[in-house]
Amino acid sequence: MATKGYHQYRGRGRGGGKLPVILLLVVLLCAIVFLIGQRYIVYHDDGSVTIELPFFHQQQTDPGDIPDDDVHIEYEDPDPDDTDPDEETPVTLQVLQAYGLPYGCLNSDPASLLADRTAVAVYMKNPDGTLSYQSSVSLPQGVGTGSSTTLTSLQTITGSDCYTVARITALCDSAYAQALPESAIRYTGGSLWWDNYSRCWLDPGSDAAREYLCALAKECAQLGFDEIVLEQFRYPIEGDLSGTTAADTAQRAAALQELAQAIREAAGPSVAVSILLPGSIDTDYSFQASGLTAQMLQESFHRIYVPQGSAAYYWLDGALGADFDRNTRLVLTADAPLGSGSYLVNP
Repeated sequence: MATKGYHQYRGRGRGGGKLPVILLLVVLLCAIVFLIGQRYIVYHDDGSVTIELPFFHQQQTDPGDIPDDDVHIEYEDPDPDDTDPDEETPVTLQVLQAYGLPYGCLNSDPASLLADRTAVAVYMKNPDGTLSYQSSVSLPQGVGTGSSTTLTSLQTITGSDCYTVARITALCDSAYAQALPESAIRYTGGSLWWDNYSRCWLDPGSDAAREYLCALAKECAQLGFDEIVLEQFRYPIEGDLSGTTAADTAQRAAALQELAQAIREAAGPSVAVSILLPGSIDTDYSFQASGLTAQMLQESFHRIYVPQGSAAYYWLDGALGADFDRNTRLVLTADAPLGSGSYLVNP
């Protein structure tokens, strides 16, 4: 039996519910496109906006693909004239016209001794082994030193415009030898050896002697000296060394050369280290006995000082090679200024 009035009703239509869903999807899609597109939107200074898509531009090369050897970076020195004050400058020798200052000059103001001088030499270690200045080097009892006044005098000398030379009597040293016998030339029985002039000598092969001389050279460099001259830097020939701790004659030059190298290293590359020869060494035999050879002198020292007109000068002049610069490296000691070349006027 049909129900009257209801046989045509099919319920509410389903098609009307799809539209909101479609609209929502469109909104979401637009939002996603907008967010992604932000990275390609370019805002210009004039207020305009453009879209630059990546596929419209040439592909960039990955910086990581650039070979290391294709990269060249130049650094500009902000102050090319600025030099490191702690950097040591290698020695450059020039003609030397120096005046020796007298013993005891450090006990008073030496300013007047520097007047009209371009270079001066001062005794720092005396022939008897005492020091003419107050040293900070550890010294055994019995080695004399100067007073505190001497340091002020040294500051006056090294702080002047003069080229300054420290004179060190090296191996002839009775004071240090007697205070520290293990540093000296001794008889094999242990007692000190004395030369014909009643002087003791330090042994060039002694560790204690080497450490002491290196410490003095380093201190002179730190005090501001431009050059160090080693005097009596040799084996003694004024007496018989047989039966002593001194090296054999054939080994003496090597021992002295090793000691000279140690002293140069202690002084540093900016300080010249030179030697003064005694005028009494006048023959090939005496030079060999003393451990000095022309080759060792040229290789081990910046300059060679020798008394003008002495037998040692004539021997040396004939032994030095033709390429030896006598003008700057050979210094003649004399009682008055010389007309040319390098010289040291005796005090």
